Amino acid sequence: MMVEGICIKVDRKRGEEVRRILTDRNLIDNSRKIISKDEYIFIPILRELSKEELELINPVEVVLMELPTSKKRYRSLIEALNGVLQPHLLAMLPKSFDIVGDIAIIEDLEPDLLPYKEKIAEALMKVHSNIKTVLLKTGKVDGIFRIPKYEFIGGIENYETIHREYGIRLKVNLFKAYYSPRLATEHFRVASQTKDGEIVVDMFAGIGPFSIMIANMVKAKVYAIDINPSAIELLKENIRMNKLKGEVIPLYGDARSFSKILNGMADRVIMNLPGEAIAYLDCAINFLKKDGGIIHFYSFLKENEKESIEKILSSKLNSLVDYYRIINIREVKQVAPREWQLAIDFFAKAKSFSSNQ
Repeated sequence: MMVEGICIKVDRKRGEEVRRILTDRNLIDNSRKIISKDEYIFIPILRELSKEELELINPVEVVLMELPTSKKRYRSLIEALNGVLQPHLLAMLPKSFDIVGDIAIIEDLEPDLLPYKEKIAEALMKVHSNIKTVLLKTGKVDGIFRIPKYEFIGGIENYETIHREYGIRLKVNLFKAYYSPRLATEHFRVASQTKDGEIVVDMFAGIGPFSIMIANMVKAKVYAIDINPSAIELLKENIRMNKLKGEVIPLYGDARSFSKILNGMADRVIMNLPGEAIAYLDCAINFLKKDGGIIHFYSFLKENEKESIEKILSSKLNSLVDYYRIINIREVKQVAPREWQLAIDFFAKAKSFSSNQ
């Protein structure tokens, strides 16, 4: 759209000098764009200039001209929705959200904000021009494939995108397979501990963020297992999209079904299935080499439950291994009020390797 208004016509060679002087005095009209034409720059201004102000920038010419409008840039949701929502609603706006490629995911909205969800989505796209789709999470991770429920609330309805994470590219389809950008640091942390020549079993690989990250960083062989056929198809595409130092072998099916096939092969096992990993601990131990190896175990942790989770894990390990040593315990991310995802790294050696054959 073109809007007529006063502007300064100045020789191109002096354009930047004059722009700075006008900017310092808050005289530029930011609702219209600065343009160049022939040998001149046209700078929109808010009002007629005084004699003293003109003397600072002369020689110039003040002209009336149509210039294209510019989109206002907003720094936050509150700024973008100021005047649209009442002050008490502005205070309820989410402070954070996830970005996966060009898709934004709002984890939760206060009930009073739900009637304004489309306006919030529109404002989010104004603040972040790279966002093309806005989704609202409406349900927790559920079902055998661990896929959250989403509602489309703004932009272009799309669930598939390319996401970049620590130098790798991942094709993500939020409708078909689980992925959380909040685990990016954890993917990198585990990959950073893996060494050339290791064999890794990623028991619940999903679209492959752990597996791809490891093979991108070191010459390791990763067996990436998942029970979701859509996740395996995305994993195969992600292998093709990245130039890997190591090798990722996608395996479709339940991790337990590969327990005998990959028995005694792994230097390292990844168990990123926080709600159910404890039930697969025997399977993870079976994957480890005769001399033992590292297990990255994930669980959910409610406030004041850290000691009980350690006791449950220890009780289970005592019946499965001759020896184990906890290396590290860390909170990975908050998943709900007073609830976190916990990572426990430990070394373990199976009780009787021969009995696992």
